[in-house]
Amino acid sequence: MENKSNESTTDSFRWFEMFQKLLNALKHRVTIWHKNSRQRPTLSPSLRILIKHKHYLQNRYRHSRLEADRLRLRSWEKLLHREFQQFKADNWRKFMSNVASPNPMTFWKSIKVLNKKKSTQFSAITKDNNTTLKSTKETTDYLFEHFSGRFGPPTTDVNNTTDREAQEVWDRLSQADPDCIYRAWCRSDLKFDAADLKKVIAAMKTKNSTGFDLVSNRMVKVLSQNYMKLLADSYNKLFEKAYWGDSWKQARTVCFNKSNSPAPTSNQLRSISLLPIFGKIYERLFLLKFNLWIKKMNILPWQQSGARPHLSTMTRVNHLLENVTQSLTVNTFTPVIYIDFLQAFDMLWNQGIIYKLYKLHCPDEYLFWLINYFTNRSLIIDYDGCHSAKINIKRGAPQGSVLGPIVYIIAHYDLPQIFKRPENVHVYVDDLAIAYVPSLYLSRRKQIEDIERIMNRDLDKLLQYSIKWHQPVNVNKTEYVTYHRAVQSPKLTILYNGIPIIKQSSYKYLGVRLDAKLSFHRLLDDQFIKLRRSYGIMKYIHQQFPSFFSLKNKFFGTYTWPHLYILSTLYCLMSNTVKDRVNGFYRRCLRLVYCLYQCSTFDLHETFGLPTLTSRFKKCLMKRVRNIQLHEPELISCYISRKTVVNIMAIHYLEKECIPWLQQGRPNNKIVSMYNNEENMNTFFDKLLNSIFD
Repeated sequence: MENKSNESTTDSFRWFEMFQKLLNALKHRVTIWHKNSRQRPTLSPSLRILIKHKHYLQNRYRHSRLEADRLRLRSWEKLLHREFQQFKADNWRKFMSNVASPNPMTFWKSIKVLNKKKSTQFSAITKDNNTTLKSTKETTDYLFEHFSGRFGPPTTDVNNTTDREAQEVWDRLSQADPDCIYRAWCRSDLKFDAADLKKVIAAMKTKNSTGFDLVSNRMVKVLSQNYMKLLADSYNKLFEKAYWGDSWKQARTVCFNKSNSPAPTSNQLRSISLLPIFGKIYERLFLLKFNLWIKKMNILPWQQSGARPHLSTMTRVNHLLENVTQSLTVNTFTPVIYIDFLQAFDMLWNQGIIYKLYKLHCPDEYLFWLINYFTNRSLIIDYDGCHSAKINIKRGAPQGSVLGPIVYIIAHYDLPQIFKRPENVHVYVDDLAIAYVPSLYLSRRKQIEDIERIMNRDLDKLLQYSIKWHQPVNVNKTEYVTYHRAVQSPKLTILYNGIPIIKQSSYKYLGVRLDAKLSFHRLLDDQFIKLRRSYGIMKYIHQQFPSFFSLKNKFFGTYTWPHLYILSTLYCLMSNTVKDRVNGFYRRCLRLVYCLYQCSTFDLHETFGLPTLTSRFKKCLMKRVRNIQLHEPELISCYISRKTVVNIMAIHYLEKECIPWLQQGRPNNKIVSMYNNEENMNTFFDKLLNSIFD
């Protein structure tokens, strides 16, 4: 009976493999491939002649060194530069006239490619000793060595209680009898129908990238509905035994260049793992039930906003700003330390996550499935069509998988609780920020000493945590920023494992650069780089089709407005100078879209009725506040708690002493300012609400 069950599970997986081959064969059957006889040059024949003559003049001047030859070369270079500029402008006009009319779909596809930031292609790689590898085989072998060391097993100690117990739990569950796994599945909820499968496939993005299975998301999304029942039954057969085929656990890893160098180092590469599509669907089906269990058990802390519905990067940025502004209303400085984990996903300890889930009384059927998910994983590096040898993965969560981020945040669900003030800890997947609020009752000198002691003690706890759970911290990228209102920020000595933490004047946290003065000048500089790129494309559209108002307006809403939208929640904290800069760019876009070049600001908004940036931001903030009310009660609780403290302290010091444990005697100036200067006591959330209802 047991052999028949195992054969049935294996047959189901073989059916999936044959189905993958069928889809791949169909793709090649219906796809028409065209082979170019030659590659068309990007430069015109006249430009190539000019360049060739320039090279002749360069060689002539190198040999003669005559002034006449130098002047002739210089004038020719100027002529060539003008011709290049004219050639680029002509190409743009021709391109815009071709793609914008008459087919709008061609236009949007082309604009999407143009607006996307391209990574620099690399044809070589630089080793640590500054030698360059140029051949494809040498580069592939070097990448194989680099990634082989990254995914090796962590060093464990059998005398360590956590390491020993984690390995014992892993061994016991991985050696479970197939009948035991089947009985656990029978009483579990890991059973799916065609409706569940349709829901999972509909949620997938339409992509053309593939793993070694050569099947893309787009191909699966256009499958006939008649296949859904058959696919669901086959997946249920796999869930019966928590079965994972090795081919679904083998990733095709492609490396992209993060630098502008054509010969980057291994640390300047970003790896992307492409997994088989039916394995991803298998993960998504498991997540349907696993997420319900996580929510039911209330495992994830409210400080964690990553990979969770209705929570985003702005959730953590807004809450961090509330902590900082609350402190700065009465203190002159507030340090925030930003922790960077070393290759966070790749260093995840697999035995540790199973051990934590076991301690949380995770159902056995989930644990069996997860152990088989982590076991025997591998990857093969694909560089320019050359494949490396197979690399066995002994640790880490696959970055190309949908389950990876969920597994990571569960593995570190208890991380905020190790610090002294968990309410000031902010986590977004592997991005950790900790705010430190000085005491009201201490002088500035004692505040500095107290904050130093607390920060170093917290980092000692983090060191112990990272050693215990084998999740190392990248000290070189761990930094802190002291947000302050004084002329100079205090000097703090912060150490992690004896290594000093670098102090910065600003930090880019979750895509938002926060400078020490909260002036947002650096953030605006970053955003304007993206805004000017989209504005330049919009100018080309306007030159060819000035009366296409709807087209220009759609482009503005699609590619320009999202970069302005990021500033909506931060707009209330900006100075008038920064606001004027943002408003000026917004009005420039309106004048370009609606051809109102000489129109004044008053006529732009009053006569023509175009919305102001402030009014558009108000609509965005109304949605943001509604989301805070429904899904972020901790931010409201933080805001109300501070208001309660201020009111109680005002009663205590102005009317009647009602808090027996407060210090006796006359309050210091910081406490007096809490109830005397109400306007200066506004925090981020105060200003956010005022910007909506004013």
